[in-house]
Amino acid sequence: MPMRYMKHIPLDGAYNVRDLGGYSTIDGFATKWGLLYRGDALYRLTESDWQVLLERGVHAAIDLRSRSEVEANPIVTPTNVEYENFSLMREQDDISVSNAMPDVSTISMDKFMESMKLDYSKTLFDNLSCCVDILNAITKHLAHGSVIFICTAGKDRTGIIAAVILYLCGVNREDIIADYIVSSTYNTNGVNKVMRTMLEKFVNLLDPSTLNDCMASKPETIINLLDDMDDKNFKSLLSENGFDMEKQQKLIATFIE
Repeated sequence: MPMRYMKHIPLDGAYNVRDLGGYSTIDGFATKWGLLYRGDALYRLTESDWQVLLERGVHAAIDLRSRSEVEANPIVTPTNVEYENFSLMREQDDISVSNAMPDVSTISMDKFMESMKLDYSKTLFDNLSCCVDILNAITKHLAHGSVIFICTAGKDRTGIIAAVILYLCGVNREDIIADYIVSSTYNTNGVNKVMRTMLEKFVNLLDPSTLNDCMASKPETIINLLDDMDDKNFKSLLSENGFDMEKQQKLIATFIE
């Protein structure tokens, strides 16, 4: 049987899979262990990897990758795991992808680097309807068991949705930030290693500092997002756009103990 209170879930085919349980809230409660997981892309999972997730009750996988990423590297889930895809960064839907990375042979280097620059607030607020769809799907699936939501690195799109859920549940700000910044550590031998290897031949065309920023998970990145969520009265904004207060309370009641 799995260890209930294991934060990082070691797998052979993914590096950044983590349990979002165990975070305290500002009103004295905590997020439940073994219910909601975040992660990097699951298309390389072995049969034994899936067994680990099944033993943890995972019955739904929410994929936040673009259409082109999904087509290049589809995730085949066990028959008893429901799969849904919501492209949180639709501007990347038509960027060709090879081996989990944008295919730099088919696009200009400028377009490639632009695709790697992420403004979390812009991503979230420009795609608010997609965020609402994701939250509705996660809330629906949580009523029946554990859920994992993922993207390619499990850092950016997954990081945004993780921050949103923890924010709605009233998790302490420091824990939301800490949950985000650990991604670059777990990705050292995952997508970051793949990225560096694939881009070695373009070293003269790339700004190393820009590339490092793309692979990092710096605290200020998520702090700026949280500040903007405060400034925009995010809970009310969600309520006005299809994830109303009743649904928010349902998510909280399911995920908090």
